Order: sequence, then structure tokens, then C-alpha cells
Amino acid sequence: PLGWHLLLLNLIKMLRSVWQIFRAIFSIIEKILEFLSMGMLMAMVVIICYQVLLRFGFNRSPSWSEEIAIVLMIWFGILAIPIGVKHKLHIGIEYIFRMFPPRAQYRISRGIYLLIAAFGLMMIVYGIELTEFMTMSTLPATKISSAVEYVVLPISGTMLVYNSREFVFQSYAEFLKQDQFPNE
Repeated sequence: PLGWHLLLLNLIKMLRSVWQIFRAIFSIIEKILEFLSMGMLMAMVVIICYQVLLRFGFNRSPSWSEEIAIVLMIWFGILAIPIGVKHKLHIGIEYIFRMFPPRAQYRISRGIYLLIAAFGLMMIVYGIELTEFMTMSTLPATKISSAVEYVVLPISGTMLVYNSREFVFQSYAEFLKQDQFPNE
């Protein structure tokens, strides 16, 4: 009996180590995606300014500029979803939410993050399907595969599931510490 106890404790220690490595890897991926998002936003602004300058200054606009700006906007917008979840930047109806007692708010919050994780799973599954389907077509101006517009869906979905799971498994005490309840 004592051997099983030690085996179980070693297994738990090993799982914690693996989880720490997993967290470190996802933290690096998140930083890369945030940096990439900032770069895409800057590139989008530069490309659009370039297009406007050529269109109104020289009456000639490059055919690729609008298409690339749209792809960058899609990627930026889709990558912003998990970043917003991680930092709790999305819109919520706080007035109604705060009418509930703290325990109910905790349970509602868990449900919301479970729904967000489910949405992330759908982004992964259907994003892969859509990406595979769109490999058969190309964007008209640049002639690159249309899949480039959709490959961001499974990437963002994976990060969405990862970011929402932290809030799903958050303890009630941690929930109360979030400075949501100034009167308590």
C-alpha cells in the first residue's frame, strides 16, 4: 500500500513539472503572437497609407495593397480574441452581473469561460476544415492561397482554450481577490 502512495505522489510531482513546462511554452507563444499582432497592425497602417498616397497623389494604386491589408486585419482581429480573454478586455454587462451575490457571480463566470473554451474548440475544428477547403482557391491580386486568411482560426482557438481554462479552474478565493468586490 505504501508503494502506491509514493507512486501517486511522484506522478503528481511529474504532472506539475509537465504543467509548468506547458505554461512556459504557451507563455512564449502568447508573447510571440502579441508581438506579431503589433507588427501586423503597424504593417497594415503603413500599407494603407502607402495605398492612399499612391491613389490620391499619383492616381495609381498597387493591386496587392488592399488584399494584404485585409489579410492583416483578419489576422489581427482574430488574434486579438484570446489576448482579450487573457487580460479580461472584452465587453461584459457588469451592472446585471453585480446584482448577483458573489457565489453566483463566481458560477456564472465559470460558465462564461466554459462557453468561451467551447467556442475556441469550434474555432480549432472548423478552422482546420475551412483552411483545408480554402487551399483550393487563391486571392485574386496576390495569387497566394486563400487558406492564409483562415489558418489563424485554429491558432487563435488553441490560445482561446488555453487562456479560458485558467479562469475556469480559478478558485473562489482567487475570484474574490480580483478587486471585483470593493465592499467585501
